[in-house]
Amino acid sequence: MTLKWGVLGAGSVAQRRAMPAINKAKNAELHALLSRNTDRAKQLADAYGATNAYTTVDALLADDGLDAIYVSTPVHLHSEQVIAAAERGLHVLCDKPMALTPQECREMITICDANGVHLQVCFLFRFHTCFQQIRAWVNAGRLGQIVHGRMPFLKQYQLMPDEWRAKPEEGGGGCFMDLGPHSVDLLRYLIGEVNAVSAFYNSAVNNAAVEETGGIVLHFDNGAQAFTDLSFSVPHCDIVLELYGTEGTVWVYNDDGWKIRTHFDGETELISSSYEDLYQSQFEHFAECVQQGVSPITTGVDGLRANEILAAAYRSGQIGQVVFLHHPSQ
Repeated sequence: MTLKWGVLGAGSVAQRRAMPAINKAKNAELHALLSRNTDRAKQLADAYGATNAYTTVDALLADDGLDAIYVSTPVHLHSEQVIAAAERGLHVLCDKPMALTPQECREMITICDANGVHLQVCFLFRFHTCFQQIRAWVNAGRLGQIVHGRMPFLKQYQLMPDEWRAKPEEGGGGCFMDLGPHSVDLLRYLIGEVNAVSAFYNSAVNNAAVEETGGIVLHFDNGAQAFTDLSFSVPHCDIVLELYGTEGTVWVYNDDGWKIRTHFDGETELISSSYEDLYQSQFEHFAECVQQGVSPITTGVDGLRANEILAAAYRSGQIGQVVFLHHPSQ
């Protein structure tokens, strides 16, 4: 069975990555898309092979041919749109961050559960084979006890004052909300549950209304700690991940493609990684979860937890203190 997808928010990311990935993915079909302008909607549908094009959310969600919705709109719209899709009985893949606040995330999960629809959040790094390999090594004890991790996510992105990412009420924040969901989620995926956060941030380069640069220190239940440095103001960074344990070390870096360098038992090894379309992997995995009951690699609860960690990071930066998090089951 092929899942027929609707794309809610056919902007730049959907055009560059998501819609081409749907067209390549097994058990996926680009059935419909939304763009506010009628001519633009038709143009995009023709360009990407969508069967239908719509200019309103209600019209898109009313399409009886749809099975699932990919939500790729500004963050402040996620909660309302995910809930609307779930109430129509549509499965949902929501871009990160999941919502503006943890409370919105909880409401999204509750409504999706109540309507029996599948919910995933777009945490792409989990789908890369290099991180799945590292997770397998961690779980097998190859690195021993994890002591420290680091994930820098530094890029150069010029925030325009009129775009939603530059408006706290629409994007929820700056680099923490835009880049941080990926890094805090991956560190949590590899190391374990986070119980405390300390953070600092600023907009010293361009004086934007949201933070441009900052850092978050994470403390984990197993005693490990990790740091993610985040910025919109850095033109280049080769390091993707560092993970240090009592018995081994792993680095992932970008040198004409991601490479893993390991240090186990006194020996260093370099493992090259070929290009992987993580969006394609994500859409294929989503279909397996819906159709075959496969356990999801990423869930709505993972999206909620990332939001809780980021909310704690903002609070820590505001008050200048460590902020403790409750356990996910509480």
